[in-house]
Amino acid sequence: MGILDKILGNNKEENFYDLIKKLEELIVKAKKSGDKNEFIDPAYDIIEKIEEKQNSFDAVKPILDLIERSPDIDYGGPGPLGSFLETFYNNGEYENLLETSVRQKPKAFNVFLLDRIIADKKNKKRDVYIQLLKETNLRTDLSKETKEYLDFAIEKNKKL
Repeated sequence: MGILDKILGNNKEENFYDLIKKLEELIVKAKKSGDKNEFIDPAYDIIEKIEEKQNSFDAVKPILDLIERSPDIDYGGPGPLGSFLETFYNNGEYENLLETSVRQKPKAFNVFLLDRIIADKKNKKRDVYIQLLKETNLRTDLSKETKEYLDFAIEKNKKL
């Protein structure tokens, strides 16, 4: 049994909680090592298990919650989490959950995901999301990484 098998386990009936817990452990490991690949590479396999479930949308909120409570690491651009979450773009519910996540606990990665939605010029709530970035940037509880990404996103969206 390889290290990836140990991380992922062999239980095909793992629930979302178990899979999210494994993602959380990988985030902690990547933060400690400073190596984003400690998270990204095995996270793709975990996300694949989530995608195989019939009700995979049910993992969206727990993943956004995970992002909110986790340290700012390089999750990839968009990486395994972003790639999974963005499959639900244009269903309305994902956008609402993401907006709530940014309002509750802005992190560099959920702001990054919101910025990717803003890039869609056909998105009817684009102006609302740009305003949310500006409002969020006024908060005093932001991490350095989140503040830097907000500054970048606001400046970039001035040009659109």
